[in-house]
Amino acid sequence: MTIREAVNIIAARFPVELVTDHDNVGLIVGNYDDECKKISMAYELNENVVNEAVKRQVDLLITYHTPLFRPAKSFTTSTSHPNPLVEAARSRLNIFAIHTALDVVRDGLNFDLAARLGMKHLRFLSPLKDTLYKLVVFAPETHADQVRHAMAQAGAGKIGNYLECSFSVNGVGTFVPNDSASPFVGESGKLDHVEETKIEMVVEKHRLRGVLNAMSAVHPYEEVAYDLYPLKNEAVNLGFGVMGDLEPPLATKDFLSHLKETLELEFLKVSNISDRDVRKVALCAGSGYTFYNDAIRSGADIFITGDVKHHDFREAKSCPTVLVDATHQGTERFVTELMYRLIEKLFKGKVEVESIGQRLENALVF
Repeated sequence: MTIREAVNIIAARFPVELVTDHDNVGLIVGNYDDECKKISMAYELNENVVNEAVKRQVDLLITYHTPLFRPAKSFTTSTSHPNPLVEAARSRLNIFAIHTALDVVRDGLNFDLAARLGMKHLRFLSPLKDTLYKLVVFAPETHADQVRHAMAQAGAGKIGNYLECSFSVNGVGTFVPNDSASPFVGESGKLDHVEETKIEMVVEKHRLRGVLNAMSAVHPYEEVAYDLYPLKNEAVNLGFGVMGDLEPPLATKDFLSHLKETLELEFLKVSNISDRDVRKVALCAGSGYTFYNDAIRSGADIFITGDVKHHDFREAKSCPTVLVDATHQGTERFVTELMYRLIEKLFKGKVEVESIGQRLENALVF
């Protein structure tokens, strides 16, 4: 397998192209034509991670945080101040950053954290928009199931917790093959009528290319007739943050103690201690204060994130939705464990997968 093939597998599973406008994800350093025999992962890139990856002869290193968040004008290094990106390139270590492409999927970072907290009935706090298409294809009735199944295997027809969702209706298709055609049925120059099935399936934008390729590969027609419609529906399977229910409810202080214990934190920053029980919880790991208003509108009793500013806390004191800063690193504490679990499943039997440090240790507090 090449690096390009490995990257394509990751991109088909995680919506890299959907988050690139505001995040630097994808292959950051590397050669697409390099061979990929071993994949490893780490929270972020530093000198120790590069050295360990080189020592283990890793071909593709997947980091959660991107090592190139801001535009850089130059890349230099020295013995006293090594630049991990330069050292990775010199060692032919390919670096892939996944970050928000992992955050926005249903089994990604936020859903994983919510499950660890015991939240139920999980849904996205802020679903992505303009990411869905309806694909309509016409196939002979004899091949409809084969075409439908191939599209589903490539990722079409996923709606929430349901797979292979489709709608079909039968009708009659007509066509006249010209002299250059090699028709599956019919004769050149003659109008033909064929019993066909119209198949409709929803496709997420990042899966569209793969679905079209899978459809064409099994469709018997020389020229496949299909329609593609952009949808305004909110994505069911993609979004930022998570909303969920706490069953049974807990007093605010008890829930905060539960949060500290789960994330193994010594302290939390809290806007206020509400007298209400915590029944609805919203969260967005990392720096997710942007979605605080979404949490308020959703009726959440508490919103958990990291990197909350002083003035944001002041404004939240009078808000019924308690604002909690569990630190950037604390809310991402289990991300490397999650990455390993998902990536290992994705490449099982194809490439060796390991992890450089599966537990993220919180920063020391002085």
